[in-house]
Amino acid sequence: MRRLLIAAVALVAGGALAYLGLDEGLVYYRTPQELAQEPPDRDERLRVGGLVIAGSVRAIPRGVAFTLTDGVRDLPVEHEGGVTPAFTGGQGAVVEGRMDGSVFHSDRLMVKHSNEYRPPSAVARTRVGLTEWAVTVRDPVLRAGPVTLEVTNAGATAHDLIVTGAGVSAHTPVLAPGQASTLRFDAPRGALLTLVCGVMGHEPLGMSGTLGVADL
Repeated sequence: MRRLLIAAVALVAGGALAYLGLDEGLVYYRTPQELAQEPPDRDERLRVGGLVIAGSVRAIPRGVAFTLTDGVRDLPVEHEGGVTPAFTGGQGAVVEGRMDGSVFHSDRLMVKHSNEYRPPSAVARTRVGLTEWAVTVRDPVLRAGPVTLEVTNAGATAHDLIVTGAGVSAHTPVLAPGQASTLRFDAPRGALLTLVCGVMGHEPLGMSGTLGVADL
């Protein structure tokens, strides 16, 4: 499990850092992608960090619900407790609590200062890895316009990759273990693309993710 050592909390999205203004000293946390790859033990208490997806924040009894993302995996969160009036989508956050099925139940929420966020750099080319059972993207944000995905099956069984969203429809052939393929398409500005393995039964096992496109 990759653990991130943060002085005043750093959120990781494909290697880019978003520093959170917290007086917590050193904080360890996991990402949504890590939870999918290595599910926590039952009743294990842990911290999860990511970016709050814009438009996902909504009020629930005794708290707030939202979705965290690391650019590869999304994690639904239900937080019980108070939040700052400025809490909204587009912020980095670290939550503390336990997993309950597919939802993370939090009783502690740590939020960055808005003027300290450094968004991940948008790229025109990135690498996508296919394994059992995950789709891993090296860079979480694409540049708008022509882009290239270098897709490699690093798993032990056949996989493919299907990319959809905002008018995009691209897919690789089915790749045998060790094979690679290249996808090229135009990424629409501000889009959120969905990545899945189209081999029957693989998506429900966890082979899905998202890839953002810069709104610039």
